[in-house]
Amino acid sequence: MAGSEGKKKGKKGLIIGLVLLILFASAGAVVGLAMAGKINIPGLTPKKKPIAPPTSTKDKAKIKPKVQPKKEEPPVAAEPVATTKMVDKAGAVKLAEVWNEMPGDKLLKVVDKWEAADLAMVLNEMDSTKVAELLALMKPATASKVSQELKLVASQVPIETQ
Repeated sequence: MAGSEGKKKGKKGLIIGLVLLILFASAGAVVGLAMAGKINIPGLTPKKKPIAPPTSTKDKAKIKPKVQPKKEEPPVAAEPVATTKMVDKAGAVKLAEVWNEMPGDKLLKVVDKWEAADLAMVLNEMDSTKVAELLALMKPATASKVSQELKLVASQVPIETQ
């Protein structure tokens, strides 16, 4: 019986030895792959060296320059976009109150140098009959630009403050 007990211990030792051998071999393989740069393990994987530029014209001809992908242009909007955004609606309201009281010919002189987008913000707050009077006094091309901007300003949905 003593012989069979020795064989059992020998088998256990052999199995433990094989398991340890497999563990050490796989750990060694992982460390070797990390040091070779095949897998990335911080602290083991060496840092990559930058590629030196070619020194001769013969070497330069072999290296192809990287082609940048073309950037797609955004689609062009069919409607003209307002050129400015209203920053101070309260200011436009106050100015509209003043302009509503002015005669049309005097008001035309005041707004003559205004940009169409800025003017449309104030006209949006004015009395519609006064706006119509002012547009009738303007040059047709200017009145058309202002009308287009006025349409854009009037169609904007206000952002509600909470």
